[in-house]
Amino acid sequence: MVKYREILRQKALGASIRNIAFSCKCSTTTVQVVLDRAKAQGLVWPVPEEMTDEAIRQAIYPKKPKTDRTKAAIDHEYIARELTRPGVTMTVLWQEYCESCSGTDKEPYMYSAFCSKHREWAAANNVVMHIEHRPGQTMQVDWAGMTMQVVDLDTAEIYKVYVFVACLPFSAKLYAEGFYNMKEQAWIEAHVHSFSYFGGVTAVVVPDNCRQAISKHSFDELVINEHYRRMAEYYGCAVVPTRPRKPRDKAAVEMGVRVVEQTAIAPLRNHTFHSLSELNEALLKLVEHINCRPFQKREGSRNEVFIRQEKPALASLPSKPYEIVTRRKATVNFNYHVSFEGMWYSVPFSYVKREVEICATKTSVWVICDGCRIAFHSRLLGPKGAYSTLPEHMPQSHRDYVQWDAKRFLRWASEIGPSCVQVVEAILKSRPVEQQSYRSCRALLGLAQKYTKDSLEQACYKALSYTTRPSYKTVKSIISQIGSFQTDNPHEGAYLRGKDYYQNLEQKRILRCVLVVLPSISSMH
Repeated sequence: MVKYREILRQKALGASIRNIAFSCKCSTTTVQVVLDRAKAQGLVWPVPEEMTDEAIRQAIYPKKPKTDRTKAAIDHEYIARELTRPGVTMTVLWQEYCESCSGTDKEPYMYSAFCSKHREWAAANNVVMHIEHRPGQTMQVDWAGMTMQVVDLDTAEIYKVYVFVACLPFSAKLYAEGFYNMKEQAWIEAHVHSFSYFGGVTAVVVPDNCRQAISKHSFDELVINEHYRRMAEYYGCAVVPTRPRKPRDKAAVEMGVRVVEQTAIAPLRNHTFHSLSELNEALLKLVEHINCRPFQKREGSRNEVFIRQEKPALASLPSKPYEIVTRRKATVNFNYHVSFEGMWYSVPFSYVKREVEICATKTSVWVICDGCRIAFHSRLLGPKGAYSTLPEHMPQSHRDYVQWDAKRFLRWASEIGPSCVQVVEAILKSRPVEQQSYRSCRALLGLAQKYTKDSLEQACYKALSYTTRPSYKTVKSIISQIGSFQTDNPHEGAYLRGKDYYQNLEQKRILRCVLVVLPSISSMH
């Protein structure tokens, strides 16, 4: 390369062109051209120290802009904006560019030149800014592009597994977990598990504009999904999504996804997993290995930076993990139950035909009316159509009916006597289906209300002397012959004539007949 600084310096010292050319090992013509161009540009010795030979060359040989006035200009900003839209390619944009040139005196660039000029423009304008992250400030989240799979042992069916990735940008610590779907329930559970894994909560969570997180994101309005907003409110963090179609706003997790895919998901591609828990255990083991691995361009590892600087800056976790709450409006049916996802849950019978709100988590269901909780149940699992009924929600008559079972009848019979217990056991065994004998047992024990308990016990004892398997009708016939009425006091409520009443019964009958005949005789006279 020509020594431009040395040429200018020696010329300023008064050296001849020949001596300068000999000293700088170049031709005299080169020395003369350099001096002439430097003079034309007003460049004289001394020049600034930071001005290198390359800088002097660019100053005395300025680049001429390459303009072809016969070619139509390219709107590079429009092209860059349109390329972000689905289905738009450079071929489509070049065809539109050519059509826009028709009817003008300008010629369009050929396709190769069109693409080349746009690449040059993009390289000059697509600059990236480095962002400094504070410890414990941000958690970036995203779904990985690669998927995994679980094979069912019983049916050999293959289930696709989607991998969620969370990253703390300051320490670059990663967390990954697999889910069978990418729905809102899985999305929120993944956040809850991420906070638990990191042992704290960041001030800001940065997702993209996926439909599980954001309902609307425009220039003047941001609408976060209700369940996602409730989760963020519970943990005391803010949701700040990236700008639409700007993945670099969460560059840390984008790089984290790439690392997880290459270092954790890809090595497990040939492993066969038979449960989601087994898959997540293997996946997290490799992710922890990534977190312990030393940095290539930084000191320490992800775990070291996290423990030393970032973990103390995280906010503390709530006492209980967040559970997503599903809310539905419903009307209480005539059977004082409400339906939620195919299952039935009872409420107090006084709320029949009232509108209520059903709230449910993965483990619990509760019902709210007028701002007050009126019922609470454990969530039912399994086939649809199951009922969860609390006795205190039922009318008294329904409650008594529901409580009919063998244990209750035997306990009731034990309060009367051992013979009554034997008769109840015999009635329960008399039918092929136990429930078919409940009405007979109920009727038998109800005799203690019409007659005394002692009378029922005596009747049962006598019935057992006839057969080992007495029926309700047998006991009823016997107790009716005994004729003892209800109550513990045998004289209470009875009409007693006394022991002397029947001694003069014949005389009293004759006297009654006389009293009837005499009025009729007196009327004849």
